[in-house]
Amino acid sequence: MRIRVFIGAVSLLILSGCKLPEQKQAFYPNGYLKERYWVYRDNGREVMNGLYTSWFPNGEREVEILYRDGSEVTKTYYTERGSFLGSADLASLREP
Repeated sequence: MRIRVFIGAVSLLILSGCKLPEQKQAFYPNGYLKERYWVYRDNGREVMNGLYTSWFPNGEREVEILYRDGSEVTKTYYTERGSFLGSADLASLREP
């Protein structure tokens, strides 16, 4: 019995120290996906972490942004017809 309590306590400590990601989504009135992104909670605020994607109302991708702990790492843009427009590596622009 003691070992189960110990394992449970250790598991709880490990989980409380982790950043548990949560996926968020928003939709246009026409039902198409507008945006999807990942956040975790840090002291009561949501922090972007992972891939953010937004779409034009016609269903084509508009932009993809990779976040790492709230900071933008890369951005990729698309045209309203779905063609690749350009990309920026924002992490390399930051001062070390």
